[in-house]
Amino acid sequence: MKRRTLILFVAFALLLAACGNGQIISESTPTPFPTPVRPTFTVQTGDITVEAKLSGRVVPLASHTVYFQITGQVKEVYANVNDVVKEGQLLGELAEAQELRAQSDETRRIIRRAEIDLEIAQLTLEQYKSQGRSASEIKIQELQVELAQMKFDEVLQSLGIDPDSPVLDELDTQVAQARAFAPADGTVISAVNVGRNVSPTTPAFVLGDPNELEVVADINPSTGSDEVKEMFEGMSVTVIPDANPEVALTGTIRQLPSPYGTGESDENVIHIVLDKAPSASTYQSGDKVTVILQLASKENVLWLPPDAIRSAGGRTFVIINTDSGPQRLDVEIGLQTRDMVEIASGLEAGQVVVGP
Repeated sequence: MKRRTLILFVAFALLLAACGNGQIISESTPTPFPTPVRPTFTVQTGDITVEAKLSGRVVPLASHTVYFQITGQVKEVYANVNDVVKEGQLLGELAEAQELRAQSDETRRIIRRAEIDLEIAQLTLEQYKSQGRSASEIKIQELQVELAQMKFDEVLQSLGIDPDSPVLDELDTQVAQARAFAPADGTVISAVNVGRNVSPTTPAFVLGDPNELEVVADINPSTGSDEVKEMFEGMSVTVIPDANPEVALTGTIRQLPSPYGTGESDENVIHIVLDKAPSASTYQSGDKVTVILQLASKENVLWLPPDAIRSAGGRTFVIINTDSGPQRLDVEIGLQTRDMVEIASGLEAGQVVVGP
């Protein structure tokens, strides 16, 4: 009996201990994470225009392009952009010019030595004749003149100079090939930089007529080839003066670089002639401008913003919601701008696509 009473007492004590904690242990329910809301885009109908915007400046109309006549590296530039130059003025010089001048000076000295020997022989012959020297002495001196003449001709030939041509003029021509001169009065539109390697086909300087103006626009180095191939000489453009943005000028492309036009292949600019004459209220030489070219345009097409279009594995697609969940839908795109992408096929107006 006592043993049974002891067991009941222990059980009762354990029950009191459990209840004494005052807490009921239960498993807490985790807080659910919110489902991310993805943006949606609706296929719309509208007009798309692809434009190119180029920075340019108003300069005298290009009238002369100057080249060096040999291949070399530009060492000196004596006329910079916007400088007014005169016909015959030295514009630039190659590093090779110094070497050519040194060679020319040495060549002149060699020629002069042979020339002096010939002159001495000729003067001596004249002196003998005036003094009434014997026939044998005169004959010997005549032979000395002939030998001196032969030596003089041999010197010229060894130097690659035609004995029948003006010697000094030929030397000057060699040096001049490494120098560039202004072919006429004008204003420098573009000038080659010091250190650049050039050839006889590289435009070194472009001179313009200060009485006529044009716009020279720089081709964007990152998108230039894609944009220029959509242009053509005679294409209409709009020009906005940076200092007078409310003025919209019209003009046409006069020249594009080769192979897209008649300009030089390494000239990364577009030449534009404006329809309106310059004035204080429109534009003047030296003004900076923005050139706007409409490269392509379509009306009433389907479009989406670029963020709605995805690409992976060579596929261009969008995501649409269906009853069975998100689904990929391939699309064909057309014209593209920074804000709009033409949907050529794969979607209809009003459809909703899911963004990334």
